[in-house]
Amino acid sequence: MTSLILPTAYLGGCIAAMSIFSHVYRRAKNAKTIEPWFPENQEKEQYIALLNSEPETSEEHLKAALLRRAMEAMRRYSIINHEQAALVELMRTGHITDDIWHDFKASQDETIAEIKEVIEEGNTYAEGWGTSVFKTASQMVQSEKQKQEFKKVGLMLEREEKRWDMELQSEQLEDNMKK
Repeated sequence: MTSLILPTAYLGGCIAAMSIFSHVYRRAKNAKTIEPWFPENQEKEQYIALLNSEPETSEEHLKAALLRRAMEAMRRYSIINHEQAALVELMRTGHITDDIWHDFKASQDETIAEIKEVIEEGNTYAEGWGTSVFKTASQMVQSEKQKQEFKKVGLMLEREEKRWDMELQSEQLEDNMKK
């Protein structure tokens, strides 16, 4: 009987060690970090820094910083809305993993929480200003997009004019060589 105690204890210790290792390994494997969909929100950090700065920052500067924060939230929300349909389709067809979908959903939830936070912050300055700050931010984001499009069109126009000039010069050279 005493001869069976030692092998039984050894076998029990091995089984216990393996089960502990297995438990720790599975836990570490399942603890995945969520990849951020967007880089760090600099506008939010700047607003918080202004809010906590010494000496106190004027209300106008805080409102302007909050407006920039709202603009960034609008940009991110727009990107998420634009990408959501494509990601749903890719998820449905199995072209992306669950991890990517969970990262996207986490970023979507984070963006919605940011919008709610900005609305609450805006309402601390004046009742109802939290929602109107988003109307203003949306208009400013659209204005920035239009400016960027105008710049692109201007650059394309310049390139086309240069190309036309070069074609005209080459045609003139050909005509001169034929004469």
